[in-house]
Amino acid sequence: MDFNHYVDGALTSLLDTAKFLKEISDSVSDLGGGDEIRNLVEENASSRVEQAEKIIELKTKHKGHLEAMQQAKDESTTVEEFERIWEERRDALDRKPIDVKSAAEYQSFKRAVESTLAQPEANETGDDDVVPMELPGVNVFSPYDPWTKALIKNPVRNKVCGHIYDRDYVHSLIKDNIGIRCPVAGCANRAYINPGHLIEDAQIRHKMRQVMNQIAKVDIDEVSSDDEESK
Repeated sequence: MDFNHYVDGALTSLLDTAKFLKEISDSVSDLGGGDEIRNLVEENASSRVEQAEKIIELKTKHKGHLEAMQQAKDESTTVEEFERIWEERRDALDRKPIDVKSAAEYQSFKRAVESTLAQPEANETGDDDVVPMELPGVNVFSPYDPWTKALIKNPVRNKVCGHIYDRDYVHSLIKDNIGIRCPVAGCANRAYINPGHLIEDAQIRHKMRQVMNQIAKVDIDEVSSDDEESK
């Protein structure tokens, strides 16, 4: 697993934690002290966003360092020359400020956290053939598969709990194993996943297209920025 996969997994874990705490808040709000718990959840969510900002900054720096190292390698004929060029490029990158808050990945994460906090206390899957379960906030959208931590290519929704998986991966898991449950942290769904639980969702597919378009735009912007700096 490369560095970016670790980073994407960390971001997913941050989002899942924020969602889990929101579920707890919704579950105990009727027992008293709801305002205090909600304030704690909001503070925690704010902390998760700050942590995500630092992680995305590291991811951006890592990408820049890899590109600078490759450029130094291409431009060098000796080890000494490589070390000199690489150090110059690295120091220049470290001095360059990174506007993480304008990055699409950061904006997407922040919106996901805000969406988590805005979720109603009751689950609404929109499926008439499913008995509603008390799973507050489970329909929060995450573009990452909970098993692989990679971006979902073909999303399917578990109509029992509302969580999203990559279609090909989840089907490969349950094909020969009837004991697979939803892996999302805090999910109260204890039923084993079967093919009948997995449904296509036009709204989720549309959201995934938006995420992919945002990522593609970031890549294009970064390439354009690199080209301008190299001129």
